[in-house]
Amino acid sequence: MYKKKNLLLSFTSILFVLLSACSAESRGSPTPTPVPEVVEYERSVFPVEIGPITEEQSLIGNIVPSIQDELFFRTSGFVTRMTVKNGETFKAGDVLAEMQVDDLVNQLEQARIDLEVAQANLAKTNAETEYDISAAEADVKILEKEVALAELDLANTSGKTRDKAQLKLDIKNEELVLAQKALALLSDNTNPYMEQAVKRSELAVQRLESLIAERQIIAPYDGVLLRSTIRTGQQIEAYQTVLTVGDPTLQVIQVAFDYDLSTELTEETPVYLLLNASDETGLPTKYLKFFTPERGVQSVSETVNTDYLYFSLPEDMPADQITTTRNYPLKVILGSKDAALLLPPAAIRSYKGLNFVIVFDGTTRRRVEIEEIGLRSDDRWEVYGDLQEGDQVLGP
Repeated sequence: MYKKKNLLLSFTSILFVLLSACSAESRGSPTPTPVPEVVEYERSVFPVEIGPITEEQSLIGNIVPSIQDELFFRTSGFVTRMTVKNGETFKAGDVLAEMQVDDLVNQLEQARIDLEVAQANLAKTNAETEYDISAAEADVKILEKEVALAELDLANTSGKTRDKAQLKLDIKNEELVLAQKALALLSDNTNPYMEQAVKRSELAVQRLESLIAERQIIAPYDGVLLRSTIRTGQQIEAYQTVLTVGDPTLQVIQVAFDYDLSTELTEETPVYLLLNASDETGLPTKYLKFFTPERGVQSVSETVNTDYLYFSLPEDMPADQITTTRNYPLKVILGSKDAALLLPPAAIRSYKGLNFVIVFDGTTRRRVEIEEIGLRSDDRWEVYGDLQEGDQVLGP
């Protein structure tokens, strides 16, 4: 039994050695950790060049009307209807936005009906009064003539028939007096009750129209919606600006305000509007230095937000390209020179606000202060300093 156990252990050991050898052979010999190669980095050397340079700045502008207005509700409430979206056009008198007015509209319709009825009753009464007055005037004229005839009869009568003629004259005079009083009474009858009914109905209509107008924003002219800050269901406070609209009769290009650019721009600065991504030339436009959008109607504020720069539309711009609120790229030429001392921006070092370069000449190096940086392009800057064409500048 003991011998069998030793044999089993010996067999197991031999099998383990064989398997280990096979495994090692299948994996191959171990690979040592590679030693990193020593890389020598050469510093960049930039030659000073003399050549042309143009400084450009790209902008994004959009076409906007020169007349703009901020519109608002005149009471607080919830918005229930919007009829236009940004960039859409509308006609003067269109309802652009509305609060809940259904009940008021129904009341207004009823008030208008009541007003029509009151006006019809007054017109009918006035017509009847005019007829009565005309009849009374006719009665007065007839009686005046009858009195004249009675006086003539009395003058031509004598004896016993004279008393009868006098009596007839007296009767006609009395009838004339009564007719005159009837005419005066009809003439003074102005139907105050009917007129007051019409006035009450007119006031009711005006009050309801005013309540509805407070809850509606009506287009002041044929225009376009530039900006909306509301949506249906939103709670809005009275006199809070919610819509900005414009009259597109005269349009300009609007660009976000840039203070540094505004100090360099003049009315003579070359500016080009690019019609599309492949347009490299563009159409010439002009910086409108003193332009400010106007107000067409009364707005919340009397002045328009001036945090923009404005440019004119190009004279040769195709009509189908002139779309309000459409964006266009602009190219501004801030300066150009045919022969300037040039270096790439990477060659210029900065320390505590000062610019300088290291000029490399064989084994010597010297520091040269950059007195001023002039025009700038994407890959070259115009520099002023103690440099000459061909100088070798050591990069940082």
